[in-house]
Amino acid sequence: MTVGVQASEVANMEAAIFEDLKGLFVLAAVFMLGWFSCRPGSRLAGFAVRGIQGQVLTASTAKHICEDEEQYQAKPPSLLVSLKEAEFATSPKTVTDPWTNAVAVAIPIEDPLGAEVSSLVTPSSPDSVLAGVAAAECGAHGSAFELTAMDEQMHSFAERHDLSACQRLWRRWPAGLTPSSDTLAEVASAARCAAVSIADADFVLAVAERFGDVTLAETALCAGSRLCSAAWLAAAGARLYAAGVPETPEHAVAVARAYGRERRPDLAVDLWQAQFALQAEGGLDSTSVLPAAELYSAALEVCVGFGDFESALRLTKSACWHAPATSMGQAAFLALSRWLARRQDLHSAQECIRAAQRTGSVVDLATFRAVLKAAARNADMTQARAIFREMISTGLEPDFSTFAAMIRGYCSAGDMDQAMAYLHNMRQGGMSPDGPLFDSLLEGCAHRRLPDLAGQVLADMEAAGVRPSSATLAILVRLHAARGDLEEGLALYQELSQCHGLEPDSHTMGTLVCTCLTSGRHDLAMMAYQNLSSAGCRATARTFEDLIVSCLSYGDLDFAVRLLDEALCLTQPTQQEEDVTPEGAGTSIAQRKPRVFLEPKVIEDVLRLIGRRRLSKSLGMPLVMRLQAAGVMVPEHLAEAMLDCAQQPDQKLLSPLEQRCNERQSWCRSAPSAEPL
Repeated sequence: MTVGVQASEVANMEAAIFEDLKGLFVLAAVFMLGWFSCRPGSRLAGFAVRGIQGQVLTASTAKHICEDEEQYQAKPPSLLVSLKEAEFATSPKTVTDPWTNAVAVAIPIEDPLGAEVSSLVTPSSPDSVLAGVAAAECGAHGSAFELTAMDEQMHSFAERHDLSACQRLWRRWPAGLTPSSDTLAEVASAARCAAVSIADADFVLAVAERFGDVTLAETALCAGSRLCSAAWLAAAGARLYAAGVPETPEHAVAVARAYGRERRPDLAVDLWQAQFALQAEGGLDSTSVLPAAELYSAALEVCVGFGDFESALRLTKSACWHAPATSMGQAAFLALSRWLARRQDLHSAQECIRAAQRTGSVVDLATFRAVLKAAARNADMTQARAIFREMISTGLEPDFSTFAAMIRGYCSAGDMDQAMAYLHNMRQGGMSPDGPLFDSLLEGCAHRRLPDLAGQVLADMEAAGVRPSSATLAILVRLHAARGDLEEGLALYQELSQCHGLEPDSHTMGTLVCTCLTSGRHDLAMMAYQNLSSAGCRATARTFEDLIVSCLSYGDLDFAVRLLDEALCLTQPTQQEEDVTPEGAGTSIAQRKPRVFLEPKVIEDVLRLIGRRRLSKSLGMPLVMRLQAAGVMVPEHLAEAMLDCAQQPDQKLLSPLEQRCNERQSWCRSAPSAEPL
């Protein structure tokens, strides 16, 4: 009986072993089928690992799935799960929250909603199969797994600043899922550090708009201000405000700065004026409180930075000359004041200074100097003196330019005593005047006809070691001409120019010629012109016109035609005027001199006077031909009249003075015994 019992037990054991082997073969076949299927980690492979009995995923199995990535990659690829892993996976245990840690590793999961996540596990590792077990087991729990898996994946990608992966995941984000606050904060941090394209800004804006996160909204606007246009920023703000995100001053500031980058500061001013109008409708007193102060400062900085001072002036007038509170805005405000001073708008420039002082801002030396120069140019020395004293009262030390502006202003006003007083204060401050400043003093002496003071200034100039210029000598000539000593002044000019080796220039020639003509000395003007021209000096158009008009008034048509030829480069150079350039090409002096463009009226006056004097054949017609060959426009009626007169013989028409002179000479010849009167 014992043997029978033992035999039956052996038979039962053999049957059990057979069943176990059968189960193992079925398990291996199902596992192989699931492993080589198109989706590693599918439900079929998970079912094989869990066994035919349908055991649930244990917490220890989920913890085992979350092992480090390096440990996974170190394992050799295998088609079967080890017995220990299979036993671990199929052990029947009750689990309260099996998916809590199973999704911490980035593994490929495909849930029913199609969430796509990047994988850090190799497709051939057994852990991908176990990951499929986790996905299949947690899929039964629906949105709970989706929330945790996608939220953790978004958090992981944001930690790595991989915004491209975040965008791919966001495109498959279910409508009913809300990420955690930590994930949103991490996305905002990633966007601040790694947003480099408009797509990144659009992604952050879409997340902020859906969930109404203020931090993400600020991040999206910040990224858009760097990467996008002002139109994008305006549209983004409208979307965020419609989604319930509170409006912030930073958004308007970002839009204003974007307008500046697009070279449209006028739109930044319009933006502030629109907000000003809205707040004015709400009953805000703009005279005491500045509406949208941050936007006002940003718009002013944009206008001044771009150089659109007209828009900046429109902005400050709309704000009733309020000064910005920020340091950059105050600097832009003072720059506007200097621009107004350069435009001689002294009242508006002082309004800017007073507004800046009311806010406690320190007005710099450059702003005081600009306003002082504007007052000095207007010869308003009372106001200039007040600005000078105010500048000193603020603790600023006047520099050379400030003293020079005061001295020149007093010279223009004719108050030479005050000019010399400021010159004395300037020297006490350790500053020495330069040549142009001495010239301004000499100019003032010439206008006031103070030769003694001019001599003192000239002596101070020599004592300071300042070399006189050609302009200095021209001023001395004008001073002597005012006293009626023009010839002495010209002699002094020749002496000093040779002593200091000065080369004449066009300005000096014009001054000398104008001084001689003003004194009624046409002969000295012609002599000065010829001397300076032979020295290589080229006269200006104004000098040529003055000389031609003077020649016409004295009836010297030959010299007037010669001046026209020299000014317009009409004549061919003579053999003595030929010169050779260093390159070896023959170039004449006349060809090297630039053409001076005269007023058409001057040329027409010369032609008309030639016609009246009946010299069309000898002077008029050749001049017309030279003018037309050089491309100078000659009125058609003058050219035709000159051609008609040229067909008749020249008969010089004498002036009344010449006629009287000829009559006197004839009378003297007829009465040789009489002595000429």
